[in-house]
Amino acid sequence: MRILSVLSTVVVLSILSGGATAQERSGRYVMNPTENGFVRLDTETGAMSLCARKDGNWACEAMDDPARRLRQENERLAAENSALKAEVSRLEQLAAKPGEKLLPDPGGERPGGKLELPSDREVDQALDYVERMYRKFRDRLKRLESEERKGTPL
Repeated sequence: MRILSVLSTVVVLSILSGGATAQERSGRYVMNPTENGFVRLDTETGAMSLCARKDGNWACEAMDDPARRLRQENERLAAENSALKAEVSRLEQLAAKPGEKLLPDPGGERPGGKLELPSDREVDQALDYVERMYRKFRDRLKRLESEERKGTPL
């Protein structure tokens, strides 16, 4: 595989330094001979293939191009990153209070300010409220059960 990457570099360099300009080339592909076939360079895409005779027929196989794969992966990740940033921004706008416009904070703080925990008094008020609701619910169930035992229709 190392030989193929060296060979591809040599072919590209020979094509670029060979003095053949785009106007002088007659086709899309440039062919250079190798020991057991030839290398085909697609001048439009830069893709290279190693062509050789197999079972009496000529066949071309794409040569591995790690740099191209890295570029494609980089482009895919950049597009995914952009989409995720747009989604985060959309979700932050949905979480904002009505009329509040969230702007990116250069300080890196949370959108909408810092997280503030409730005070002990506020926690006690909330628990008292829940406790009152529970007692009312329990009392209502007891009353319904007693009415049911007496035979009173619901």
